[in-house]
Amino acid sequence: MVSKQMLPVVESSAFGVRTRTAFGVRVRVRAPSTTFPQWPDIRHGVGNSTSPLNQIQTRTITSALAVSVAIPTMVTSPGGAAAAAATAMTEVAARLAVICDVIHEHHKSGRPIEDDDVATISAMIEDLAATASAGRPPKTKLLLRLCNGAAASSSYEEVDVDGGGELGVGAFGVVVMARHRDTGEPVAAKTLHPEHHGDNGGRGLARLLREASFMAACSGHPSLVSLLGVERMPCAAAATDTAEWSLVMEYVGPNLLDVLRARGGEPFPEADVRAIMRQLLAGAAAMHRHGIVHRDIKSENILVVSGVGAVKICDFGSAKSTFERHTMFHIAGTLEYMAPEVLARDPHHGAPADAWSLGCVMAELLLSGGGLAFRGEDEGDQLLAIFDVLGAPEEAAWRALRPRVLIAGEVNVLRARQRKAQHRSRLRVVFPEDVLSREGFEVLEGLLTCDPTKRMTAAAALRCAWFADGDKVQEQCPQDDDAFAAHVVCRV
Repeated sequence: MVSKQMLPVVESSAFGVRTRTAFGVRVRVRAPSTTFPQWPDIRHGVGNSTSPLNQIQTRTITSALAVSVAIPTMVTSPGGAAAAAATAMTEVAARLAVICDVIHEHHKSGRPIEDDDVATISAMIEDLAATASAGRPPKTKLLLRLCNGAAASSSYEEVDVDGGGELGVGAFGVVVMARHRDTGEPVAAKTLHPEHHGDNGGRGLARLLREASFMAACSGHPSLVSLLGVERMPCAAAATDTAEWSLVMEYVGPNLLDVLRARGGEPFPEADVRAIMRQLLAGAAAMHRHGIVHRDIKSENILVVSGVGAVKICDFGSAKSTFERHTMFHIAGTLEYMAPEVLARDPHHGAPADAWSLGCVMAELLLSGGGLAFRGEDEGDQLLAIFDVLGAPEEAAWRALRPRVLIAGEVNVLRARQRKAQHRSRLRVVFPEDVLSREGFEVLEGLLTCDPTKRMTAAAALRCAWFADGDKVQEQCPQDDDAFAAHVVCRV
C-alpha cells in the first residue's frame, strides 16, 4: 500500500497554509493569492491490476501549490536564497523541489526504497512531466511508462550495438541501447552499475529517481533529451536475471564530442556554431526558468540527432534545483568546463555556471583540432589557465569568489605580469575576426566572463545580434517541430 506520508498534504486556514511533507516535516507559510491545482493524492496501492496513475484524484485549494511558497523560505544557503529570489518560482519548479526533498528525506531515513515507493515517486514524476509539457504539441509530450511487474512484463529489452549494448558509462550508471518489445522503437536506458544493484534501495536508486525528476521537469523541449519512463527491465550489465530499475529515454544519436573527433580536428564554420549554440542556449534557458542547474554541460553530454543536425542536452545526473531545501555542496562537473566560481568551490553557484560551460562548448566548436579553451591539471591550475587567457581578476573580484583553492600567490604574480604588459584578456587573439565575427564574439565573451554576476545568461545570449538573422527560435518549445528542424540543420 502506498503511504500518504510520501506525498505532501496541505491544510489551508484563514491565516496561512500548513504543509506536511514526507515523514511528518512541517513548515508554516502564508497562503498565496493565486490558485493552482493541488498535488495529486494517491490513495491506492500499486499491487492491483489497475495502474495507480489512473487513480489520481486532484483537488484545488487556495494555494499556489503551497509548497511553492514554502520552499523558498527554507533555502539554507544565501546563494540559494538569492537564486530563488532571482528566479520566479514556477509550478514546475515547485513540484520538482518537492520531489527532490521527498527523495532526500526518504534516503536520509535509512529505509530501503521499495517498489511501492518507486511507484509513488514515479507517479509524482509523471504529474510533473504533465505540468511541464502543458501546452506543448502532442508529439513532444512525455508519456511515462510505469511497469510494476517482473522482468517478463517489461515493455523494453536491451539490444546489442556492434557487439555491445553500451552507449555510455558514468559514475553511477551505464546507458544501453534498448527497444520497445511491441513497436521496435529504439530507446536508451540508463541503469545502475552492478555494484549499486542490491544496495538496499539506497543512494544509487535515489540518484536515478532524482535524475528522472529533472528530466521530467524539462519535458517537451526539443533541445533537452526526453524521459520516456521509469521501468524495470533486464540488464545484461547486472549479470543476473533480475530486472533493474532504469530510466528509459529517447534515443538520439552520437554525442558532440564523437562528432568533433570524427571531423579530424576540423573546426565548425561559424554558421554551424550559431545553429548549435542557438539550440543549446534555448534548452539551458528553459531549464534555468524552472530553477534547474545542469552542472555538467560539455560536448560529451550533448547528443546530435543523426541526419538532422539538431542537438539535445542530456545527462541530468549532477543537476540541482535552486529551490530544494537539501542541497549539500559537492563539486560537480568536468574540470575543463567548470566555471571559476565552481573551481573556487563556491557552494552557492547556480545557473551562471551552466552559461560558462556553454561558452566552453562554443569555444571548442570553433577551435581547430577540437581543442579546449582552457586546460589545467587540477582546480587551481584550471583557474590559472582561465586567468591567463581572460586576465587575472582584481583583488576585490578574487576575494568575491570566496576561493577555497590555495593559489592566491600565483594569481598575484599573474596579475602583476599582465599589468606590466598592459594587456589583460587574450580571448580575441585566440578567436580572431576571421574565425568569429564581432556579433559572435559578443556572445562568446559574454558567456566566458569570470564574474558570475556579470556573466551573460542563456536567455540574454539568445537576444544578441548574432541570432538576429534568419528565423528566430523562441526560448520555449516551437509550435511546429518540423519547421524547427528545418532551420537548425547544420553540417555534422
